[in-house]
Formats: sequence, structure tokens, C-alpha cells
Amino acid sequence: MKLLKRICSAAASMAVFASTLGTMPLTSVSAATAVTVSPYDVYDINGGTFEGWGTSLCWWANRIGYSDTLAQQAADTFFSPEGLGLNIARFNIGGGDDPSHTHITRTDSNMPGYTRYNNGTVTYDWSADSNQRNVLQKCIKAAGDDMIVEMFSNSPPYYMTNSGCSSGAKTSSQNNLRDDKYTDFAEYLAEVTAHYEKDWGIHVQSITPMNEPYTDYWGAYSNKQEGCHFDQGSSMDKIYQELSKSLKKRGLNDIIISANDESVIDTQITSWNKMSDATRALIGRIDTHTYGGSKRGELKDTAIRAGRNLWMSEVDGGSTAGSNAGEMGAGLWLADRITLDLNELNSSAWILWQVIDNHISSVGMNGNKDKGMVNTQGGYWGLAVADHDSNRIILTKKYYSMGQFSRYIRPGMTMLKCSNNCVAAFDRRNGRLVIVATNDGSSDKQLVFDLSGFSSMGSSASAVRTSNSENWKDIGSIPVSGGALAATLTKQSVTTFIIDGVKGGTELTDRIDLSSAVLSGSDSWNSDSSTTYHKAFDGSAGTFFDGVSDGWVQADLGELYDITALGYAPRSGYEYRMTDGKFLASQDGSNWTELYTVKDKPTSGMHYVTALSGDTTLRYIRYEVPSGKPTNEYNNDSAYCANIAEIALFGTPHSQSSAPKYDKLGISSAEGTLSWHEDDTTTFEMAYDGNMNTFFDGLEGGCVTLDLGSNCSIGNIAYCPRKGYEHRMIDGFFSASLDGVNWTRIYTVPSKPAFRMNFTPEFENLTARYIRYEVPTGAPSSPLNNDSVYLCNIAEIAVYGTAVAASLTGDVNNDGGIDVADIVTYQRYLLKKEALPAPENADINGDGETDVFDMISLRKLVLSKINVI
Repeated sequence: MKLLKRICSAAASMAVFASTLGTMPLTSVSAATAVTVSPYDVYDINGGTFEGWGTSLCWWANRIGYSDTLAQQAADTFFSPEGLGLNIARFNIGGGDDPSHTHITRTDSNMPGYTRYNNGTVTYDWSADSNQRNVLQKCIKAAGDDMIVEMFSNSPPYYMTNSGCSSGAKTSSQNNLRDDKYTDFAEYLAEVTAHYEKDWGIHVQSITPMNEPYTDYWGAYSNKQEGCHFDQGSSMDKIYQELSKSLKKRGLNDIIISANDESVIDTQITSWNKMSDATRALIGRIDTHTYGGSKRGELKDTAIRAGRNLWMSEVDGGSTAGSNAGEMGAGLWLADRITLDLNELNSSAWILWQVIDNHISSVGMNGNKDKGMVNTQGGYWGLAVADHDSNRIILTKKYYSMGQFSRYIRPGMTMLKCSNNCVAAFDRRNGRLVIVATNDGSSDKQLVFDLSGFSSMGSSASAVRTSNSENWKDIGSIPVSGGALAATLTKQSVTTFIIDGVKGGTELTDRIDLSSAVLSGSDSWNSDSSTTYHKAFDGSAGTFFDGVSDGWVQADLGELYDITALGYAPRSGYEYRMTDGKFLASQDGSNWTELYTVKDKPTSGMHYVTALSGDTTLRYIRYEVPSGKPTNEYNNDSAYCANIAEIALFGTPHSQSSAPKYDKLGISSAEGTLSWHEDDTTTFEMAYDGNMNTFFDGLEGGCVTLDLGSNCSIGNIAYCPRKGYEHRMIDGFFSASLDGVNWTRIYTVPSKPAFRMNFTPEFENLTARYIRYEVPTGAPSSPLNNDSVYLCNIAEIAVYGTAVAASLTGDVNNDGGIDVADIVTYQRYLLKKEALPAPENADINGDGETDVFDMISLRKLVLSKINVI
């Protein structure tokens, strides 16, 4: 087949090239850490929909609200799109302390109440709290349509308390709301809320009647703030039930009651669990602070089981992160905390305590002095400082660090699970993917974001960075190639990557009911009946199989299924134990193929994989861990332990599979370039031998060309990468030809394919006799391919379609007829001006040659047809 010997431009130099390969490294070593971002791995809370970023208004709004200048600056700085773009304000309904008390010495935290108490008579004063209200109204205008207002209370009015003081009880661990004042307190909160809704036109989304209730923080005569202890159980039940009645009494049925705003995550779990079923039914959302505790995953699972949304409603701190990070230390701490809270809680909102905690003023307020400027080289509370003497707001690195998140991850976006100190969000409607990466280390960090789960994306990412020398610095665009983004994170920095033109991710369908599957597995730790292998299939990510070394769990589905996706959840708090774990598939329970290996430490919650390897028609699914001591960087256990919380499968019974749309076309003959070291076991013939475990180990500029024997209508092409070297197919491309000389590129592999038969989209009106697979020359552009050059590695090619009707002798231009146009085409061919589109139709006189005598015969044939007409 002479034509096929010209199949590749590099073929002539291949022998010389091959002679140098003995010293050429196959791959280059890369220190980059891979981070997978998938459109299917959405947060478990609120369907993954993000509601926004926010701050409490007390106490800073109470302090600056007297000044329209400072109030407007704050609204623009924190709530406008040009600033942080915050859209949640937690408005404090102050209880108000006894007017004779002077123990609160902060200039901002002595919050006014809305009532006046005189010898048992209570009257409302709607002029109260004008400072906080002034700031709220300006923030609402600056934020626009996405604004959310939540009302919260730190304490009842002093005259409803046991101590007669709104800062707490005389014994700080005891209830301070009088037993006979629960209804009155609920009425107070509902009345103030109703006034804001109906008289000031401020829509209130939610309300909570308590703040960090089950603590011993709140003692009478504190110099800091209002506060009130509530015991868990009946005390909390009672105030929530009374508040619900008071809201309904005023027609405020649509306002969400949230609970419990505990200071410590672990306490939030117990406070929720100790409320009665009747009370929990009244609660629309769980709010938590994260000042203490570690059970973020357990709290998330609590919210999921309860069918509730979850907010991280308050945190801040005076800490730093990074070694000798200077001003960035505080900003890095904040970025780390945002990342931890979002990825482990999966909360639909993240709210800072207060954006301004320090004030500069030569006169102070109410006879008290302000704290002055923060030490920006250390840790401090708040994002900014209000300078009352110069009417300006001073911004810090914490402000700019938070903006790396809040300015780009916007309300309505879908949050995606992400590892390696990164946060990701996807705007499906506008096709935008946002990734925020924090590097609190003392050296630069290399990351490669694997985005191959998305169907398409733009060719570059814009990047914005905050570091010790930069504030929201536009650092230009970074190429996105082969479904991946390679990025260098500057030491002690927070970087935001924005990729537009992104598509992908639909809701997974056809979840397989595993309730009737036959389950088996190894023993659990200490043979604990509450952590057996059954827990991996009980539908809850809050339970888990506590397997030990060499552990496994297996399900027999009872019949063959065609699997489209796999879901899994690690054990909360022990996510690292899934790294290197494998999912295996079998049709008979004896012969197993690998479906998927967990390469990285997953975050908590469910993860979904559609790029499965091997044969995805299975009856048995199995999860197991390797033997021996872990070899990855995350697991310091002495042995791999088979810990897994949940397994899910998606697909349909194989018996319901429809017949293939196209026939698999036969290969008449083939040609290709040399294999690595001219190894006879890895030649181009391996690319069409029907075995995915063999492969063509081609080199730079390599290719393999298939001759289908005749013209065929091509439906699609299936291809399988070489196992373990899937990245080498990125940017590889298929071309089609009628004559083996003139080629048209028809498909380029856009990202790293799974080790299985992958299918191109269906082709329209594509007729070809020859199909070629080849790779570009030069260095790969995809960050997922660290080879020094493109290498033509492929395990299997299959072409699907239908054979075109038998050849029409004389139809040399392949248009389906014989006419003058064929004579013109033949003349140009004989003059060597163009190739014949259909050389199989050119031997008119049947002598085995295509020459001038065939041209004469063609003229006669055309004339005879004309005479007949």
C-alpha cells in the first residue's frame, strides 16, 4: 500500500530520532501537586448553592453610624461590588442594659434596646439604635438585590433577666432570662422585627433569639458586652417555641428561625440534638460559630440528616498563619479559616464577626477610650480600622485576603469540593469557574488543577493575588490546556483564578438501589457492630465502615449493570485513610478490574467520579485498600485501614442496554511509525488488536493509520489510552481521508481520558476510508503531561459506522454520479495537479492501472450516458 507509506511527516527522520532515544527520559519530574475540581462534587449543604458573605453589624455600626461619612464609606468598602461585595448583614437587636450601669467600657458594644422600663411600664422607643440602622440602610443600598438581613439577639432587656443586667447572670453558667419572661422576650424580638419590616421596609430573612447560649461567657457586670446563657434542652425549646408564636401572630411566617449560634462546633451539635422534635420542626436553618471544636464534618452530617441548611454565622480571631509572614500573617490566617470552614462544613454562607473592631478617636465615646490602630505585623480582630479623627477607614491585609474570596465567589454559584487549601465555585449560568488558593508556606508552591471533568472551558485563566507586596493585583492570564491549569502560588499569598467559557456537570441520574444487594466485607475494628461493612451502603455519609488493614467491602448487585458514575464518601475526620484506596469491578466475582483509585486526600462528604477506568459493565463492586504501611504524604498510620462512609453507583441494567447505533468497522490494513526501542510487543498493531491491556508505544511525531478497505460513513471513533499514561493522549488527534493523502482533522482529545473505551462525539456527513491517530510535535502544552515531548501512546482504536454502497466505476470525484466533472478530475490527476478522491473508481478498463487509457474509457462512458439522455 504505497500511499500509506507517506502517512507521517516525521517518518523520514524516525530512524535517526529513534537512535537517540536510549538516553532520552520518558518523563520529567514535576513537584506540582494535583488538585481535582469536578462539576459533580458539589457541597452537600443547600444543594451546593452559595448564599453569600457577611458580617455582624454590632458593634462597629453602633460606633460609626453617627457619621454619615463613615457609614457610607463602610457600606461602599464592605458591601458594594467595588469593595468586598458582602451581602449578609446580621443586625443585632440590643436588649439594652439598666441605664444606671456603667460597667461596659468598650466604646462600641453598649447596644441600645428599643424599650424604656419605668416602674413596670414598658414603652417602645423607635428612635433608638439609629447608628446601627443608619449603617444597615446604607449597606442594603450598596449590596443591591442579593442582600440578606438576619436579626439576632445577645440578651433580653435587663428588666427581663434574673440578674437585672444584660451582660449575663450572676453565675455565668446559669440561665439569665427569667422563667416568666420567655413570652415577653419573644414578643420583644418579634415586635422589633415587625417594625423593621413594615415601617422601615427592610426585609428580614431570618432571626435567632440567642448567641453562644450554652457557655459560661456571660456574667453580670461584664465590661465587654451583652450576653445570656440558655441551658440546653427545655430552656432553648421554650424560647424558640415562643418566638415562633410571636412571629406568626404578626404575620411574619416567612421569616426563618435559625439555631443555635453556639460558639463551639461540638456544642452546636449537642444543643441541636437536645432540642425536642417539636422545636426542631420550627427551625429552618442551623447557624454555628467556629471559635472552637473540630467536628465540622459531624455538624454537616447533622444538618444533612435534619434536612436543614447550614451557615457559618460568626468567627474571627487575633491569630496569624505562616512563618515570619509580616502583614500577610493575619490575612493568611483568615484565608485558611475560610477555606477550612467552607470545605468541611459545606456551609452555604460565611460570616465574619465584625469588619471593624478597632477605632481611632482622640475623644472616644461616652467617656470611654478607643483601642487605636492595630498592629498589622501581628494578629488582630476585624478587617479594617475606623479613624474617626480623619473620617476614613484604614484597610488591612485581612480585608484584601477576604476580598480574594468574596469578590469572585458570588451568591448563587455552586460550591465545589476542593483539597489542598483551595476553595472552588462554579457559575453554571454564566460559565465561570473560580478557584481560590492559599499558600501560607515560606516557599512558592506548584499546583496543577485537573479540570477534565468539565466538558469545555476557555483557553486561559485570569489571576488576582494578594501577598505582602500586592493587594488584589492582576497578575495576568495563565494558559488552560488539556483540561488543566498549572499555577505557581507565590509564598504567603492568596490567589484567585477565574476561568470563563466553562461548561459541564449535570445532575447524575439512574442511581442504583443497593438496598437489595448482597453485601460482604472484612471485619470492623474490634468487631464493632455499629461500624460494619453494611454502613458503607446504608445511604448515609454520617455512618462508616471502620475496616482495618487489608480490609474490603463488596456488593453483589444480582445482575450486570452498565455503570456511568461512582460515588464515595470518606469517614469524617479520617479522610486521609481513603488515599490510595481502590474501587474494583467484576462480572463474576473472581476476575477484577480497577475502576478508580483515590489519588488524593478527599474532603468530607460525597464525591462523584464519571471518568471510570476499565470495563464498566459489572455485577460486583468492591472497595479495598493496599497492604502494608501507607506510602502517601497524608497517612501516618502504621497500616492502610479500610475506612469508608458511603458508596453509591449510577447506571442501568445491562439487559436494558440498547443495541449500538453503529457497526464496528473492520480494518483492512494499517501502517504506523516505530515504537519505543522498536519493541515488537508495543508496535502500532497493538492499537487495533481488541485488547485494552496492550498498547502502541509510539514516539514524538508518531501515528497509526487504519485502512477500512473502502469508503465508509463514519459514526464515531472509540479510543483507549495506555494505562498509567493516559495523559499522553491529551492533544492527540484523529484525522480522516478518502485517499490516504489529503487529510482532515476531525477530533482532538481535549483532556486526560480514562482508561477505558472513550467515544468521540458523533460525526455528521463524514465519509472516509482512512482514519489516522497522531500526536503533535514538540513539548506538551497541558500541565497534566510532564513529558518533554508528545509521545504517541494509545492502547486501542475502534471505528464505528457503516460501509458506503459499492464503488461506482468512473465516479472518480466520489459525488455519486458519472459525468463531465469526473473527466475534469481525472485530467487534473494525470497532470499531477490533484489526487483522486476515489481512486478505487478510477480503473475504468480493469487492467489494474490508472492511466491515460482509463481516461479514454471514461470519456466514452460519459458520452454514452449523454447519448442515452
